[in-house]
Amino acid sequence: MSLRQTPFPKSSLRSFLNVISGISLTIVFILVVFQPFGTSNFDHPNKFWILMGYGVITFFSGLISYLIIYTITSDTRLNRWSVLDEVLFLFGIILICQIGCYFYWAGMFVGRLDWSQFLYFFKIASLISLVPVSVYLLFIYQKYKEVKFVSGNKIPIENSEPEKEEEQHLTIYGAGKNEKIIIAPENLFLVKSEDNYVILFLRENGKIIKRMMRNTLSEIEQQIGSSFFRCHRSFIINPAKIAEIEGNITNTKIGLTDIDTKIPVS
Repeated sequence: MSLRQTPFPKSSLRSFLNVISGISLTIVFILVVFQPFGTSNFDHPNKFWILMGYGVITFFSGLISYLIIYTITSDTRLNRWSVLDEVLFLFGIILICQIGCYFYWAGMFVGRLDWSQFLYFFKIASLISLVPVSVYLLFIYQKYKEVKFVSGNKIPIENSEPEKEEEQHLTIYGAGKNEKIIIAPENLFLVKSEDNYVILFLRENGKIIKRMMRNTLSEIEQQIGSSFFRCHRSFIINPAKIAEIEGNITNTKIGLTDIDTKIPVS
């Protein structure tokens, strides 16, 4: 599946703060521990705090960029946010962070702005941020590559009589326009929370598929009724699909038919 087709749950502010904090700390760690690009030749009594400034600039530049981009992006786009959108979003934020760090560097060490110096600084900043960003993007692509968006789908009802189909189905709505899925209760195995989104584990033509929609787990719980069980703050399961229960009273996990994920109980 391409990056454009692979859905990604647009990060909540809390999740983004975790990501930008990780990137900022990684940058400071690289500068302080490995001291690349001539940093080892820089001698100053407050060297650590000056290098720490790059992390602070990165964090606040990223935060401001996130708030601006999130404000100007339409709900329709957010509802169908993809890994490609996240890649472009991150590179846009990185560019803004690099500009902020350049002004910091020029103000601290040079005292003036110069285009050639900016290109040199941009190259250095790109190399430093390449590792943490690449690892993060690879992680999210691997995590969501088998997931697709919900777009008014109707999942076939297996082993049921045609005239009873309409009586047996569930209609699950997302937050976006025309974002809904119609399914037989026996074909819904698991609902997993992902920030402001949920991933539905469904059976279609004998296979387990994953569909993502923008909504909260609490709202989905109200829609699907009491025949499903919320065993954890992040999971709702179909009790009829329980294959095994393992662990002890303090660490219980549930295994579902045809699903590899072990579901914690709390």
